[in-house]
Amino acid sequence: MKNNKVVLCMLALFLIFLTACLALFFRSSGCGSGSGFTTGERTVMSDSIERVYYLKLPENYNSHTSYPLIFAFHGLSGDYTQWTEGYYDLQEVVGDKAILVYPNALLKNNEPQWDYDTDPYFFDDLYAELEKNLCFDKRKVFAVGHSNGAYMSHTLGCERGNVLRAIGPVAGMLMDYEDRIGQVAVIQIHGSEDTTMPIESSRPTRDYWIAINGCNKGETKEGVDPTCEAYGDCDLDFPVQYCAHSGGHDWPDFASEAIWDFFKNLPPAVPSDEAGSGDVEDMGKGTISFKIHYPSDFVGTPYKLALALYRYDSTQPFAGAPLYLLNLDVSVGDYTFGEVTEYDNVEINLLGVEYDDYTLTVVVFIEGSSYPMPGDGIDYIGVQNFTLDSDTLEVITPFELELVKY
Repeated sequence: MKNNKVVLCMLALFLIFLTACLALFFRSSGCGSGSGFTTGERTVMSDSIERVYYLKLPENYNSHTSYPLIFAFHGLSGDYTQWTEGYYDLQEVVGDKAILVYPNALLKNNEPQWDYDTDPYFFDDLYAELEKNLCFDKRKVFAVGHSNGAYMSHTLGCERGNVLRAIGPVAGMLMDYEDRIGQVAVIQIHGSEDTTMPIESSRPTRDYWIAINGCNKGETKEGVDPTCEAYGDCDLDFPVQYCAHSGGHDWPDFASEAIWDFFKNLPPAVPSDEAGSGDVEDMGKGTISFKIHYPSDFVGTPYKLALALYRYDSTQPFAGAPLYLLNLDVSVGDYTFGEVTEYDNVEINLLGVEYDDYTLTVVVFIEGSSYPMPGDGIDYIGVQNFTLDSDTLEVITPFELELVKY
């Protein structure tokens, strides 16, 4: 019996030693450095552009302590002051328990908005700058965002899962399910009365995270807040929670507490480029064939198409975002102004989409516009009612294009 106690004691000491070693191994290279970084506005060069961000260090920040690191992305037309001045209360809730980073988006169409194609590379440059100069635990790096910033945090969760531990998007969805790297835990929050981004638009993204993390959608329990559902059987260390609240397109009162509780209670996980156990390669895949009549007075050069579904009988100007995004990156192909161009068997994503009557739209983006947000009076759109009743779709009537209106 005495020998058993000795063995258990030695094993416990070994585990403590191993945990301490791992914690040291996953400290950022900036630990112990005298970088001189302090709380306040800073800049970093990315793609030859000076980018602005705000750094909020814990009071009495210690360069030998490896803190959690949280990136927080503002909404459309916003900037970092939405975080620093309390429009979002995340800073108040987190306090001095983590390093907070608030990047600014660049102007597109004369308003700040995140670019889901290029801004992940800005994230890379900003992360590299912080990794060299601050002390944080690389197993505890998180991203949150609201609205346009939620789209950004979803994108980073998909494309930078080898860096991020978890994401907490509020009132947004994942635009593109390709280019997946690594794996993240997810807490996703959306309002049932959101008229800017209808709650239906969030469900395909929810189902994607459930699938990719190997969760059981049919098995749930209460999550970190009574509004949240935690799904069962997710991959170890990669839970998914979905919080549908009764509000609109806002940052609800419970969001910061719920997100921080979710983040801080996750066990540290080693960043990896390995994907989750879920197989989504063929999940929700479908095709659509359609035609576009390009007007003879078309202005600009078409370079990309996007397909989306709105509520039945919707017309311009649309009240909010689509219910479902089918494909945001359709090749324009060969076209002639004044004639009809056919598009056959275009791949679409039907994950979470219900069979029903909808308004189907095709947006034609022109070179220099503000993709993926259609430009008012710049890009073109075709609109028609359509019944979605299978995974192989055909639209008989050609889309007639008109300028986008807001």
